[in-house]
Amino acid sequence: MDEVDQESPPRSFADEWAPEPEEHPRRRYNIPLGSGGINISAGMKSVYVDNVFLTQSGARDDFVLVPKANLDAYFPLGLSNAVVVNLGLAYYQYLKNTSLNTGTPLINPNSEVAFNIRTGDFTVKVSEQFSYQESPVYEEGAEFFNVYDTGRLGRFDNRVGALATWDLHQLLLDLGYYHENLLANGSAFDEINHASELVNADAMFALSPDLKAGLETTGSINRFDPARLNDSWRATAGPGARWQISKFLEARAGAGYERIQYDGAEASALGIQPQNAYYAYGTINHKINRFFSQSLRVSHDNQLGYNSGNLEGTHLVYSLTWRPQDRLNVRPLVSFDFFNETFGSGPPSLYHEQFTYLLAGLSARYELGRHWQAGLDWSYRLKDSRLDNAGYAQNEAALELLYNF
Repeated sequence: MDEVDQESPPRSFADEWAPEPEEHPRRRYNIPLGSGGINISAGMKSVYVDNVFLTQSGARDDFVLVPKANLDAYFPLGLSNAVVVNLGLAYYQYLKNTSLNTGTPLINPNSEVAFNIRTGDFTVKVSEQFSYQESPVYEEGAEFFNVYDTGRLGRFDNRVGALATWDLHQLLLDLGYYHENLLANGSAFDEINHASELVNADAMFALSPDLKAGLETTGSINRFDPARLNDSWRATAGPGARWQISKFLEARAGAGYERIQYDGAEASALGIQPQNAYYAYGTINHKINRFFSQSLRVSHDNQLGYNSGNLEGTHLVYSLTWRPQDRLNVRPLVSFDFFNETFGSGPPSLYHEQFTYLLAGLSARYELGRHWQAGLDWSYRLKDSRLDNAGYAQNEAALELLYNF
């Protein structure tokens, strides 16, 4: 899968802060600085895409050259605190469909500047996450933009905030707040422009050394401009559990109620009613042996819609990691999604689309030596829509060579 094209879901608070190891060996970093350091890598990727404009018929292919660079840095501050910096850059040069060449570098969605603080029973992660992407396709684990008949969706995403954890041994409390801005680069897709206030609060009790259960809640206020019809607030609440079944098997699950309230004047004038919905998820991670590990996730959620107010999705994702030797890592993946984008009780004249989405792929990485790494990727995407000419199929293959300084 394409590292630069992947989006981190901006409304997920499942990425809990994990403390860095107590020791940071100098050999871990290309450029050691005290007990921290910097890793720098750069490389080139060549990509073949058989349907760059995501059309149902008349597909146009292309070869793309992608120079890229990554920087990862860790700077300890005292014994307990640290600054973490991650930055990924890339540029896509289309050889045939040159109208897609923008001259603008892309910023990896994993790019982040974070300050990790630990004091007593409290840990706090203050972070600034930022990205600029142009690919309109959906990757596993990403926010879905329901677009087609286009090869480019330029967008800036910035999220700033903090996640605090209070560890009381038998009780773990999380509280997070983030402010997010998503802006389209150009007017063609300015309906995605919005600002969101995002909060979460979780309480997990240790019922046993291996089992934790409690309450999970999230909330958001979303203001769109110019698509004010999509203005809304959302809230979820429900039980969740985390179970370390064995040394090699762990599971997470949760489910609950979700309220979606459209609170703009335009929605009120059209008589759009609040939606009573639900969310649910279950994940199993299994380390089979030293060579194989696998994961399975089944979930149902409601994301912000952009053609309509809500994108309801049911998802099935399976991945396998095979490491036949220390230098080789192979990862097949398949995901299946059913989406329903609608305004719920809104008038039939408003946008409504039901579609299925299949993503299958294979990724392989091989360490050629101390500094060099080779990568091979293939992915297939199929969108099958009930709307005429709103579906597409796309194959993508990529070969990458990366140098770690």
